[in-house]
Amino acid sequence: MPQSQLDAIDRHILSILQRDARIPNTELADEIGLTPAPTLRRVRRLEEEGIIQRYVALLDPQKIGRELTVIVRITLDKQTKQGFEDFARQMQRRPEVLECFLCLGDIDYLLKVVVPDLDAYQHFLVNTLAAIPGVRNTASTIVVKQEKYTTSLALE
Repeated sequence: MPQSQLDAIDRHILSILQRDARIPNTELADEIGLTPAPTLRRVRRLEEEGIIQRYVALLDPQKIGRELTVIVRITLDKQTKQGFEDFARQMQRRPEVLECFLCLGDIDYLLKVVVPDLDAYQHFLVNTLAAIPGVRNTASTIVVKQEKYTTSLALE
């Protein structure tokens, strides 16, 4: 469903759920001005249509011992379908890779890697990234401070 087909109530529901996915349906209904039954139907429709993909708990990486975030730029030897698929499949298996983007331009992939410390990152770099056939170059940027973090998409 394109955003243009989302009405104001759908967008309001989505905004609230992005802020607090555990809000009880009765409170959600009160906040959007509907009764609980039609509110629940709307939420279920948004789930069934794949607009709401899943519900998650967001963790504080530092409080669970994942204190180092690294942004990694990857260039492959050859830009082939098989090369892209193989690299993406390997990154999907790696728990320290939180995000993996196929890019256009100077790099082929951009990764967000979160690990306990520099030693863990070095191990990942040497034993995982450098060991993947077809990886020509990696360039790492260590994040010093996160200035903004949100998972909420703008719905205007």
